[in-house]
Amino acid sequence: MKNPTKKEYEEYLNSISPPQDSEEWIIGGVPRFYYKYLNQYGTALRKYDKQFFDVGYNEYVLSKR
Repeated sequence: MKNPTKKEYEEYLNSISPPQDSEEWIIGGVPRFYYKYLNQYGTALRKYDKQFFDVGYNEYVLSKR
């Protein structure tokens, strides 16, 4: 089976974005309002917290095996 791509993981996170009033939208110490209103949590993580995104991606890949 082929591993999911980072883009697929990003889209997965976007599909399960946290509620807009959640503190999870504070990424890198700054509220990410633009992405919050677009419900693009995965995109915000990938852009502003690369390490957290990569750790989550690696766990996601392992869970899909």
